Amino acid sequence: MSRRYEPSPPLSPLPSITLRGYGDTMWLEGRAVVLEQKGLRRRIPVEAIEEARAVGRGQRSVEIALWGVDGAPGPVFTLTGRDAASAGRLVEAVNRERSRSGPPQGGAALVEERPASISGRKKGLGLTRRERAVGIALLHVYVGGFALLAWAGEPQQAALWLLGVVPALFGLLIVVPSLRWAWKRWTVRRRGVLVVAVFARREGKRTFFRYTDLEGGTHEIEPDHAARGIGGDPKRIEVVYDGQQPGRAICSLAASTLLWRTAGVTLAGGLLLSLAFLLMPLQLILLALSG
Repeated sequence: MSRRYEPSPPLSPLPSITLRGYGDTMWLEGRAVVLEQKGLRRRIPVEAIEEARAVGRGQRSVEIALWGVDGAPGPVFTLTGRDAASAGRLVEAVNRERSRSGPPQGGAALVEERPASISGRKKGLGLTRRERAVGIALLHVYVGGFALLAWAGEPQQAALWLLGVVPALFGLLIVVPSLRWAWKRWTVRRRGVLVVAVFARREGKRTFFRYTDLEGGTHEIEPDHAARGIGGDPKRIEVVYDGQQPGRAICSLAASTLLWRTAGVTLAGGLLLSLAFLLMPLQLILLALSG
């Protein structure tokens, strides 16, 4: 009686953890450790790794020791990292999946080396129920303020009140989404895990990247247009996902990008809202003082 052949299930990919160094980067991709260092990218499959170790000051750095040949020690690759938590997660993930015996030709023979790469509109934000309620309340305030100024016989102030809605709307359109964006970044980073996301697909002008969490689940993220490719490679970016909600993630951005965005929102949004205050609430204050 013939026996039916059942192929063994494919091995699950490693979580997409990344560790940033001082100009160098190490991350997990598929079933391998990728080390980009000094203009060279090495892909080290887990079968080639004898052990991963967290080393150095505060155990923020990682050593990847390869299997040697005939009992001799193999080469060791080291990344001087900047985050002990990321280093610990990376070491734990690699040691959990590493081979328990070395290949006959040694681990170095399995390492792939090549030079490092040289270097749409976003989906709508939508409104929550609370935000819609706030909008309706503001509309009532706007209509009520105009009616009060007109009833008090102040046509000039009523006209200023009407004009004030323009800078108020534009100011809120700048400030409110920015505050929501900043709140998301703060909450995700507070309990976040730094990983690498790779290009997954494109839908029209929108692109999506995929990353793997610590539990092996895969998720997609639509990247920020300012997200930088790792080593100049636009198909790999750094993201931070929420450790409690792995599907919730943000892109790592340069400090200069965050600085310029904050300055732009503060300047443009602040000026518009200040002008709106002069044209609207100030008119009610002047009316109350004149009475």
